[in-house]
Amino acid sequence: MNKIIAVIVTYNRKELLKESIEALRSQTYKDMDILVVDNASTDGTYDNVVKKYDNLKYINTGSNIGGAGGFNLGMKYAIENNYEYAWLMDDDTIAMPTALQSLMKKANILNDEFSYLSSIVKWTDNSICKMNIQILNKKWIYDYEKIQNNLILLEKCSFVSCFVNLKIAKKVGLPIKEFFIYGDDWEYTLRLSKEKNGYVDCDSIVIHKMKENFNASIINMPSEKIPRHYYNCRNLSYTYRKISKKIYIKYVISNLLEVIKILIKSKNYRLKRIYYLLKGIFAGMFFNPKIEYVK
Repeated sequence: MNKIIAVIVTYNRKELLKESIEALRSQTYKDMDILVVDNASTDGTYDNVVKKYDNLKYINTGSNIGGAGGFNLGMKYAIENNYEYAWLMDDDTIAMPTALQSLMKKANILNDEFSYLSSIVKWTDNSICKMNIQILNKKWIYDYEKIQNNLILLEKCSFVSCFVNLKIAKKVGLPIKEFFIYGDDWEYTLRLSKEKNGYVDCDSIVIHKMKENFNASIINMPSEKIPRHYYNCRNLSYTYRKISKKIYIKYVISNLLEVIKILIKSKNYRLKRIYYLLKGIFAGMFFNPKIEYVK
């Protein structure tokens, strides 16, 4: 068995999944297993994609439990099967050929003293993907030795190419499945960062093949995605509540100010945007999921 397992969470995007798998199979660093966590796709994902690959590991969740539920299951599988690293990504993540080789090189440079590594995430036009911009630790500039090795200290990042050290993951538990979508990656990497430093590897590159290069702002979010912002507000409310009351209050105030920005800047669906924002903030006051640990 290899010591690395790549975990792809997918839902009804068989063509993107195939491209993501092919990118993994084309890595210059070959010693890796691949696990597809399928949120009960109905587009023939298993028969048309998964079934055609040898030695591909596969979990069908039985229902759509969201990205958070999928990554929870994938991490649980990785830990229970004694892998050393889990490389997490969505099904629209296309890893450049040397992405994993660079991550492993940095893991060796750090002598395994890290909780996670994050790749540089670009969009299809080679610009930075706005949804996956990492949040740097405020003390990053002082870690000059790491900077020389193209490693920058992080506070948190997305699950689009997040390389997790499972030795640390065992201590902090699994991603919170009840988050469903949005914010599960930030909460989890914040939790990992408290245990051991995480870094962005500036030499590891992936493409996030989103339809549009947009961030998760409710102001300009496409109309069909507006209801999802409920989860974003609820989940981040939980995350910031756990950090401190001061940070939580700042987050709530910033979202109330977003209401004004929606009224001024949003071109359509203003009431719908405000409704899901306020609904999420209210739900976040009482949202208290438990962190699950693997024994």
